[in-house]
This record gives sequence, structure tokens and C-alpha cells, in this order.
Amino acid sequence: MPNPHKYKSISLKTSTVSKLNLLAKTLIPGMNLSSAKAVEVMIDTIGSSEDRNTGMTNETVEKTT
Repeated sequence: MPNPHKYKSISLKTSTVSKLNLLAKTLIPGMNLSSAKAVEVMIDTIGSSEDRNTGMTNETVEKTT
């Protein structure tokens, strides 16, 4: 059983899980990632991006446009 202090779960719509499964197969060429690892890679990539909009959510962007 996973350590509850080290891991957490999230709930996703089934349509989102389908998209995630496709991304997991194509995110790193030649590797099939698990869903959890694909999410981790995407978050780490986006989180380390220097040209991201900090503090802006989709809702904030929609309200300002």
C-alpha cells in the first residue's frame, strides 16, 4: 500500500483520462508512461518553464479578455 504521506490521488473525468492515456504514450517518444508518471512529467515541465504566466489561471485569462 502506498505511503499516504508521499502520494495523493485525484479524480478526473473519463474523457480526460482518455486524453491522458494518449498523452502518456506520446509524451516521451519510445516510452509508454503510466498515467501518474505522465502527469508528473507534464507538471514538472510546465512548472520549470521560464516563460509561463505566473498566477494566471484559465478563469483569470477568460475574465480579462
